[in-house]
Amino acid sequence: MRTLKILGLLACVVSLSLSVAAGPQAPDTVKSVATGTDVQPRDVVFAGTNVIPQVVDGAGWKTTFKLVNLENHAVSFSLSFIGDDGFPLSLPILDSAVINGGNFTSISFTLVTAASITIETAGTARGLAQGWALMQRNSTDSIGGFAIFKFHAPGGQDQEAVVPIVDQFSGHFVLLFDNTSSFVSGIAIANPTNTSVSIPVTIRDETGQVIDQQFIALGPFAHTAFNSPDRWPSTIGNAGGIEFLTSGFGVGALGLRFNRFAFTSFPVLTNFNWLTQ
Repeated sequence: MRTLKILGLLACVVSLSLSVAAGPQAPDTVKSVATGTDVQPRDVVFAGTNVIPQVVDGAGWKTTFKLVNLENHAVSFSLSFIGDDGFPLSLPILDSAVINGGNFTSISFTLVTAASITIETAGTARGLAQGWALMQRNSTDSIGGFAIFKFHAPGGQDQEAVVPIVDQFSGHFVLLFDNTSSFVSGIAIANPTNTSVSIPVTIRDETGQVIDQQFIALGPFAHTAFNSPDRWPSTIGNAGGIEFLTSGFGVGALGLRFNRFAFTSFPVLTNFNWLTQ
């Protein structure tokens, strides 16, 4: 099945850093700047931290990041790339108006009021690099944006889906799945903390009846993405809801829906009322 199976590869971690050119001059003489760095993620998630739960590059895939400063003053923040194994992930970034292309594990930004920025991976590598991104800032300043992951099928039409920037889900959340007909549902989950987590999973059919119970184990800063029928055979040919219990810690998550080469993403649903049977 040619969907998320190709997302199971790990990337090599390369540590490179590069200073980059500044952007256009703002009225207050502060410049918008993006700087490639080699920064480890902070130890724990804190207020002002957000997760982009799926990032891919290579083997036909690429990711584009769109970010904007929604404040009335300049803001600074960083975007760190982390692989499935929880270690820094080096991504090939293309040249743009504010950054010289190169391989980066992290990029630091300063954006003036209303400034926006586009960061795009090259997508030319033969092997696949997969993981997630952690956006960190020292305040509650509002940074808007999203990521887009795209797949280029030779001889076919490119397919892409939006990856929202999400908060960590610290209670229950629910993934609706549909593995009937030619549809396949998957999920991407990132652990943005420096401790290992074990996530209890309860799978229900469309009548609400429990048909399976599982666990997902993630190491510090680790990430996984998979098709639900590949990981949980009980979901083959079924549709329903999958409940994830994340009380006491937080994860970032995103739903993925495939129909052969076509695909889209969808948000998971927060839930505080279901009682696991």
